[in-house]
Amino acid sequence: MLDQSYQKTDAGRAEMKVRQLVNSRATRNLLLVIDASKSARQWLGLVQGSAEADVQQLLDLGLIRAAGAAPASAPAAEGAFAPAFGAPPAAPAPAPVLAPAVAAGGQPQLDYEQLYAYLTRHAKQYLGLMKGYKVVLEVERCSGLPELQDYARRFVEMVREAQGDDLAEQVKRAMGMP
Repeated sequence: MLDQSYQKTDAGRAEMKVRQLVNSRATRNLLLVIDASKSARQWLGLVQGSAEADVQQLLDLGLIRAAGAAPASAPAAEGAFAPAFGAPPAAPAPAPVLAPAVAAGGQPQLDYEQLYAYLTRHAKQYLGLMKGYKVVLEVERCSGLPELQDYARRFVEMVREAQGDDLAEQVKRAMGMP
């Protein structure tokens, strides 16, 4: 169980907003940061006060699921992720391009799940641990696709400031933005 990677379910994302099922601070923090980039064991090592029982509780409540059990519309796990604490940041990998749907006007467009997954997965990679954590918090607050798309435009600008124009353009294309 601890060597498995997990990701939030729709119920897990909803729980971050309504805060009804998870009362423990360590469990809530684990739910906030957990994604398929690391195994449960690695996340437990990063979230102070968390334990194997917290992972089990999140599974039992249906707030997380095994990364391989993702719906067909969710993107596959991608690329390298942020380095561990104290390690010097490596140059970010090029932004992987998702397979967006094409809207009526011929403009590629990611659905809510794909855009959410991209932003939460790449925030720490492109902006560092602390800024990435803040981005994840902001993404969790977005209540629908239009709000998430607006935030994605701000994310591109944050990447531009932190990493430069080239990577920002790659991120923009990866999210299917004009």
